[in-house]
Amino acid sequence: MNEYEKIREEIDSYLMKRFKYRLSLVYLTPDNIIVSRRNSRISLYLRIRRVESLFPPDCLIIARISFQKERVGLGSHFVWFLAGIALKYGFKHIGIESVNDKSKAFAEKLGFYSIDGYNYVVSVEELIPYFQNREFGR
Repeated sequence: MNEYEKIREEIDSYLMKRFKYRLSLVYLTPDNIIVSRRNSRISLYLRIRRVESLFPPDCLIIARISFQKERVGLGSHFVWFLAGIALKYGFKHIGIESVNDKSKAFAEKLGFYSIDGYNYVVSVEELIPYFQNREFGR
């Protein structure tokens, strides 16, 4: 099993446990994108990139993330979890792609900075302190 499949498996386990699902929620595409299956409660599209693009190299890029329940900490908890995945597999950045008003406010709250006004990124090293003063349990 390659590292991308391991990451997919860990994200899938996290989502299944967090949202009490028995069946797999995500799959890995041939171009290393983790996508959620059709689901009314969770929507996820995550690019795994080792090479530099608009985003820096070694970046986990959230292209889409939404939860049925909003403003209850689900997104922050997922980013906290993703920071742990990034550390474990040697990714140095987390990005958020093509923000709207809600995701822009979310990104800025967590300390992400704008690359070009539409895309945001933060180093995992800078992100970890945000979560150190909060009560997040796995």
